[in-house]
Amino acid sequence: MVIVSLLILLTLVGLMHAARSYGGDSGTGTLMVFGYLTLASFFTGNIASKIGLPKLTGYLLVGVISGPYVLELISEHSSASLKVVSDSAICIIALTAGSELNFKRIRPVMPTLRAITLYAVVGAMFALAATLFEMRSLLPFLDSMSDNEALAVCALIGVALSAQSPAVVMALLAETRADGPLSHVLLGSVVLADLVVITMYAVASTVASRVIGGGSDAVGTALSVSWHLFGSIVFGFALGMVIGQFLRSVKRGAVLFALMVCVVVAEIGARIHLDPLIVMLAAGIWLENISRANARDLLNEIERARLPLFLVFFALAGSHIDIAQLAASILPVAILALARAISFWIGSTVACRRTRPDPVVTRYAWFGLVPQSGLALALALLIQQSFPSFGNAAAVIVFGVVGLNELVSPVILRAMILRSGEAGKKAPSDLVVASD
Repeated sequence: MVIVSLLILLTLVGLMHAARSYGGDSGTGTLMVFGYLTLASFFTGNIASKIGLPKLTGYLLVGVISGPYVLELISEHSSASLKVVSDSAICIIALTAGSELNFKRIRPVMPTLRAITLYAVVGAMFALAATLFEMRSLLPFLDSMSDNEALAVCALIGVALSAQSPAVVMALLAETRADGPLSHVLLGSVVLADLVVITMYAVASTVASRVIGGGSDAVGTALSVSWHLFGSIVFGFALGMVIGQFLRSVKRGAVLFALMVCVVVAEIGARIHLDPLIVMLAAGIWLENISRANARDLLNEIERARLPLFLVFFALAGSHIDIAQLAASILPVAILALARAISFWIGSTVACRRTRPDPVVTRYAWFGLVPQSGLALALALLIQQSFPSFGNAAAVIVFGVVGLNELVSPVILRAMILRSGEAGKKAPSDLVVASD
């Protein structure tokens, strides 16, 4: 089976190379890239699964190898034209993640979630800022600043680096069909952590603007990020009410309606400065915990249909990893990635000792915080835009840490989920699992 999948994959790469040699970046080219990423990711994921790696790693590797930094089968134009697919996948992942956060079910682990957020996530922000400050000699853009300026910038980058990835955690929980205390803590902790990261970014960005002057108004930045967070939550609750009312009143066609909502949010969310992930996360929380509609069947149907978006989403994420840039800054990137992981481990250990959860949570929960993707990249781009004097150099560091974690952390997190004994305890409900 592995040999057959590999032959098909090589054939796809050859055909795509031939098509790119004679074609252009037209609409047809975009559709061709979508089809190529779907098939190539599917077969690469199967190969990865057969050799003991997460399918997610296969999806990412397709993007890395096919992207503009290696084989150039996916151009930057094609990647940009498929952004709506990527954003729609984020919305679907967020809606599903929100629906999994049943307050009654996670109530027993809420003290642990709060403690992990405080000790591990907020603690990591300070630890990463301190690490950056101590290694200024390796980073010329920091070494040229005064101590106060460097501290403010280190705090800003530290917050961006502490962001997590609900998308990666959800994908691995779906692939392994995990369910239990650890799974609830993994999902709950990354969702709460990202909300805290966004809030802390507003504070850090305001302080950095006042200390160093990034060409942006401090009050305006704070208001913008506050709208980004709280406006997204309110808008998400409103969408949850709309979807819930549709389920109660119409019933038929609910899946198409929900998918249409995800596409619309993906298209207009960023234009009105809302976070599509938070919007649909809030919508899912409303459906699961507040709405009187039965959303379980709807969500099961969505999960069965989301495989193509999953494949393209993670492949596109991999296509943004610049291997050459990562290699050039490997020393500071590796130090920061290691400091980040150690901070999460220490913070999570302290949190679990204070709250005494299930032993499996104490042992493995910390690594659910390590994967990174969308939010960290978004914050890096925001730093780049808001602080022209150092934004580009800071973004390179953040992109490098995210790229390294994207390649390494899914493998280890999957191994920990399997070792926890919770894998396979949830009935398969989507094609990501069914493709095994």
